[in-house]
Amino acid sequence: MSEPDPKDAMLGTFLGSRPKPKNGLVAKVYKFIDAIQTYFVEIALFFFFLSRHMSLPLFQEYVESEIYSQHGVPFPGFGLEKPNSSLSDPARNEAHHESILVVLGLQIAEGLPAIVAVIILGAVSDKTGRHKILLWLPALGSCLHSLIYIFILYTQWNIDGLFLAAAFRGLSGSMTAFLAGASFYAINSVKPDQRLNRLAVQELLNGAAYAVGNVMVGFWVKDVGFLKPFWFTLICSLIAFLISFFLVLETKNSNNSSQQQNRQSDRAQPQEATNFIFDTFGPMVKYLKCFGNSTLAKIWLAILVFQTYAFVHIGQINTLVLYLSHQKYLFAEDNTITGAGPWAKIGLFLAVIMAVAAIATGVCIPIFQKFTSDTNIMILGFVSKALGTLWIAVVRNDTLLYFAILLLAFELFPFPILRAKVAKNVNAAEQGTVFAMMHCGESITYFLAPFAFSAIYASSLYFYSSFVFMVSILLLIVPVLLLIALRWVERKSPAEYQQMDDTVSVDHTLAVVPSINQPGSEEPEPPAPAEPISFIQLVRGNSTDV
Repeated sequence: MSEPDPKDAMLGTFLGSRPKPKNGLVAKVYKFIDAIQTYFVEIALFFFFLSRHMSLPLFQEYVESEIYSQHGVPFPGFGLEKPNSSLSDPARNEAHHESILVVLGLQIAEGLPAIVAVIILGAVSDKTGRHKILLWLPALGSCLHSLIYIFILYTQWNIDGLFLAAAFRGLSGSMTAFLAGASFYAINSVKPDQRLNRLAVQELLNGAAYAVGNVMVGFWVKDVGFLKPFWFTLICSLIAFLISFFLVLETKNSNNSSQQQNRQSDRAQPQEATNFIFDTFGPMVKYLKCFGNSTLAKIWLAILVFQTYAFVHIGQINTLVLYLSHQKYLFAEDNTITGAGPWAKIGLFLAVIMAVAAIATGVCIPIFQKFTSDTNIMILGFVSKALGTLWIAVVRNDTLLYFAILLLAFELFPFPILRAKVAKNVNAAEQGTVFAMMHCGESITYFLAPFAFSAIYASSLYFYSSFVFMVSILLLIVPVLLLIALRWVERKSPAEYQQMDDTVSVDHTLAVVPSINQPGSEEPEPPAPAEPISFIQLVRGNSTDV
């Protein structure tokens, strides 16, 4: 009887030590399961962002309806206004202004804790090798967020309790932590030439969730109120949590073996020789030493382009619902589909915009890459954003408003391209930390952008409500200038990854750690087939190392 092939033992390690089935049909079933398991992240992402994107207009509408009720004026979103009522009524203007400030406060209550939470989660995920925490913890926070809203709807508790819901979701990492985890899995479960396509698929699913969520909210709230939609967001968040916690496979990269050796050596040292805080957050320090290092310069320039563009994009999205809900031309016509209130029209408009942008991102980026550079594709995204924003600001007709859908078709292009650019210059074993830093900045953006845009909109509401969009167009100059600087650095520096000063050299092969050593084996295990370091295998179950 022949000796077992060591490569089969290694493969068994990656497949959770699952015995290789002899039956051909069973083998095909296992192969199919292994093929789709890497895409459980995308399934969880869709349900998480379906809940997230539904909750954004939901809580804004709910807050507005409660404040309008406190001021004794009918909420226009439900079509309850009288035929002779005026949108310029002082009481209505006051209620609308107060609702803007409350929505801003809720966004701050979520954004501030998320800034700290996402950077901690990213560092801990790299330290322990358990990157699933970036997925299931934000999903759990989203569940708590929906539960508190449901509790308030049942008990008629004061809306001040909504700040507790926002704080819980922020402490869980919010959507920025989930994006960091999803980006990590998208980049490190495929080969380098497939990264951008995988990120584009995630952007497509994110946009599709936004489209479906806004359509559902626009029509569902008008027909049945807020309770059932919030129950639906709870169900979606629960699905995302269960998939992330139980079905998504944990990662295991070449850094795990070195970490295990370091832990064994640490046990032999006195306990005071180790510092958990330094060991966890120390790797971040070297990314601040970017003077004279072209690789770090490229990383930070790409992150800055990402953050400045995200600042405009996020601020505009958070202001758009409030802006459109106060536009007279959306009340001008009534029909059997959308009804008298503007919310169904707004939801349909936002849904179609994001659906078209998501499809264009998933389909057009791979095509455009064959004919032009990534820089030109991002410039196209900036131009699309500027033209679409300008159209929304100047148009005063609900039919012409929909032409902005075509103008904004390429607005999501910069996001997957910039994530791929950052990952290209970062060692796979440290990508959790870098993506956490990147999305920590996005958390700050989620805090500052609504604050800045809502403040501009509230202060300019009475003399020119579209002023906030004119400001956003001017702000797009900043990411364009940073992108030009990034392109200049890329031309002057080598394309490959440059090793950091205090980083241990890592061989660019896939590291395999057999679970059981072969008896009597004195020779080292044969190396695995050469693969890029960023191609990280997935293993069943969580690592036992903590």
